[in-house]
Amino acid sequence: MSRGRSVFVCLLAILAVLVCVVPESSAQTHAKTHRVEKGQTLGAIARRYQVSVDALCEANRIRRTDRIRPGQQLVIPSDKQEPATAPAKTEGTARKETDWQQGLQRLDVPGAPPAYFYEPMGAGRMGLRPVFMVLHGRGSSASAFCARWAPVVRPMGWLVCPSAPHAHASGQTWENDWVTGRRVVEASHQALRAKYGRRVQLVGNTLIGFSEGAFVAMNVGVREPRTFNRWLILAADDSYWGAEAAQLLGRARGRLRRVYLITGKQDEVFDGTLRTQALLRQARVPVHISDPSEMGHEVALESKRSMYQAALTWLQR
Repeated sequence: MSRGRSVFVCLLAILAVLVCVVPESSAQTHAKTHRVEKGQTLGAIARRYQVSVDALCEANRIRRTDRIRPGQQLVIPSDKQEPATAPAKTEGTARKETDWQQGLQRLDVPGAPPAYFYEPMGAGRMGLRPVFMVLHGRGSSASAFCARWAPVVRPMGWLVCPSAPHAHASGQTWENDWVTGRRVVEASHQALRAKYGRRVQLVGNTLIGFSEGAFVAMNVGVREPRTFNRWLILAADDSYWGAEAAQLLGRARGRLRRVYLITGKQDEVFDGTLRTQALLRQARVPVHISDPSEMGHEVALESKRSMYQAALTWLQR
């Protein structure tokens, strides 16, 4: 082999090594984007993609108060991305949360999509414990939503997250069908009871629902107030009950124990939440509301965990 050819081969080998050791982070990524349409707001866009307004602003280096214009391209953050305003986690805190999130299990539900659940942790975990049934919003994943709730719910009881029956983007949707949603919720509860027996509480449980999941939860809860007599409704709207609201609440109020509403003042359904609160008060149902001024249509579990913990604690009294 000539000296020139030998040098050329060596250069090719060196170039191959350099390509292999290029950091993965330097590779170009293709983030999901959204083209702003006339009349759209940051809150509406965040709601569409099931992300927080803070995360959307962080991904685009803008503020909540900045105006967006038609045709503008916005980067849609991953649903796992936390806003910059969330408090930094220490190594010990992150490890503790990971411990609570370990143990996610799949539950096969006859006649329904699989549900995901966590067993209770803490004192009395092997005895009879209440069920916290969490209904995700449109486009969300039941398993991912469950993992976010685990550190908050597991000290109190069973955490069960049914999957909505229809596919939507990378997640699922209830398609605003509370009748089917009711069957899924009931079947998931029965499947858990069949698997774990008397460790699973049959009555006096808690429903948690967000957005489209709130629609299903409000309609299931008002018709099953014995099984689920406590509700935590995130982004409630009185229109979810339609014209039957007063009649439904009138029948349920004798068994309905407590309701807690959480809706940010930046959420488009905030006025509907206030009307929901008024309807519950008229039915003499104990109700409490939290309405953070800076929060939009989102579940801010990472940045406002104490608010959700306080809500569930109040409900269990």
